[in-house]
Amino acid sequence: MSKPPHPVLGAAALAVAVGLSALACRPAPVATVDFNRDIRPILSDRCYGCHGPDSEKGRKAGLRLDTPEGARQLLESGHRAIDPDNPAASEMIARLHSDDPDEVMPPPELKRPLTPGERELLTRWVREGAVYQPHWAFVAPRAPSAPEVRAEGWARDPLDLHVLARLEREGLAPAAEADRVTLLRRASLVLTGLPPTPEEVDAFAADGAPDAYERRVDALLASEAAAEHMASAWLDLAQYADTYGYSGDHAMLAWSPE
Repeated sequence: MSKPPHPVLGAAALAVAVGLSALACRPAPVATVDFNRDIRPILSDRCYGCHGPDSEKGRKAGLRLDTPEGARQLLESGHRAIDPDNPAASEMIARLHSDDPDEVMPPPELKRPLTPGERELLTRWVREGAVYQPHWAFVAPRAPSAPEVRAEGWARDPLDLHVLARLEREGLAPAAEADRVTLLRRASLVLTGLPPTPEEVDAFAADGAPDAYERRVDALLASEAAAEHMASAWLDLAQYADTYGYSGDHAMLAWSPE
């Protein structure tokens, strides 16, 4: 019988495969600041309300930060918010680090000040050229190159290398190999939100075929429980409910084909 995948993959790789991974780990330093990953969320949350795409709300100081052209144009003040050729002259950096409540950005009345880490990311981004990227939804996915790892014999597939690289970066060692029942439980909880039934546990434990794990994962992915588990996250984001929740609490038949 072939060995099952690593216990880390039982919980993490499956979640990546179905787009439901939620790794709760502390931020790690990045080699190069990435606009979509590091910068766009900050600008969207703190800056676009006054310097974003909605011209109807009145763009303050004539500054638009959601496009490279808008961010780099010469403003009425004679400054440029971002000057990739001269980062030290970029008004954005000066405003980020100002102690003057009339100058600092975002303004104090927003009541969402930047953290030191966020200021550092924005400053590094400007110094690295303030490269913008299209929204990630319009960027064709590319397979990342395999990272270098010290424990070269541990990985069994390319995804293992990425898991191991992060563990090594955090000074951690891989967990011990999981037993088959634990592995099935992890896969079931990740893919369906439900533990396996006793019958499923017995059948998996007795299945000695080399592809037993792969077939079980395929069966879980094809189940209604997996579809419901995936849909529940989107329903939560859409604030779905069976009733309106106001006075009278009338039924809201959003699910009805009629």
